[in-house]
Amino acid sequence: MQTTTTYRKKDNGWQVIVSYKQGRTWKQKSKQGFATKSEAKEHEQELIAQIKKAPRPVDKALKNITLAEFCEEYLANRNSLSYGTKAIYNHAVKSLQSLANKPMRLISFMDLQKAIREWDITPATQKEYRIKLRVLFRAAIKPYGIISENPMNDIEIKRTRMEKKNKAIPEDVMHEILNHVNLRVTYIGLRIAQLTGVRRGELLALTWNDFDFANLTVTVNKQIAITNQRQHDVVYYTKSANGFREIPIPAVLAKELKQYRLTSPLSITGELFPKPLAVYYNMCYALNKYHYSPHSLRHTYASKLLAEGVDIQTIAALLGDNVETVTRTYVHYTDEMRKSANDKIQKIFSVNF
Repeated sequence: MQTTTTYRKKDNGWQVIVSYKQGRTWKQKSKQGFATKSEAKEHEQELIAQIKKAPRPVDKALKNITLAEFCEEYLANRNSLSYGTKAIYNHAVKSLQSLANKPMRLISFMDLQKAIREWDITPATQKEYRIKLRVLFRAAIKPYGIISENPMNDIEIKRTRMEKKNKAIPEDVMHEILNHVNLRVTYIGLRIAQLTGVRRGELLALTWNDFDFANLTVTVNKQIAITNQRQHDVVYYTKSANGFREIPIPAVLAKELKQYRLTSPLSITGELFPKPLAVYYNMCYALNKYHYSPHSLRHTYASKLLAEGVDIQTIAALLGDNVETVTRTYVHYTDEMRKSANDKIQKIFSVNF
């Protein structure tokens, strides 16, 4: 912000005047009644802070912009956000129902609190939505100048105690799932997810060129964004900077992939799954019967590596995530880990200890 400060004597004292430019117009904010010029100077920064904090005049075009419209405007200017993150913003806004089509400047703390009390979603999703909504309202303050205060700041989420579910799939259950899969392409999708821990979008975007069978690796460098149940887009970047990675693949997977390539027609573009959405929904169907999802395979991969003694930093690198996220989200104490710990304890604390 461009400002200039002047001091002058007035009414037997000193006055400080801060001039600032707002748009094309210069305005002033002043304070007087100081005994000395030094005292007046001490209040210069206070005036500047008040000017910066004051709400900017609302652009007439934005005066009646609704929450849903503002979300669309905000996301249109955030090219760095992934498709999935933008989808969460949109879902968060839609979850507020009637407020989505209400002008932002008219949405109060009470409006939001009432709407959020009606949420019937998991605590984790509630937390994610609250974060995204807070960001939107903060942007509405600055740089858009639509509102002066963030009504999301003091919103409270109803806390519920939920039993932690084990998201990793036991080995015997995984064998049963694989044995009951009819389509070979679905089987291959499940096996790649199980033995590499790749994300859904990364799995579906794989091509044959991504595999190096000589060195037993697969390179993850793109993902598929599912726009609706019948359409998808290939996005030539990963979810984050950590997402671009090379993952070792076990020899058994390389063997199964080679056999699959011999029996399946090759596409012109070299896609591993010419119909990725069909593969994904078939994977969901196979796993849902056992109350799991494709993402459970990512949890299983991380938990299996941890149980076998792989350090957490290596696991994070293989998953394309940071250590904090992996520890909080993917690492769970499974029956296999419990048995492994028991075996080690028996060995460490033997009768001769």
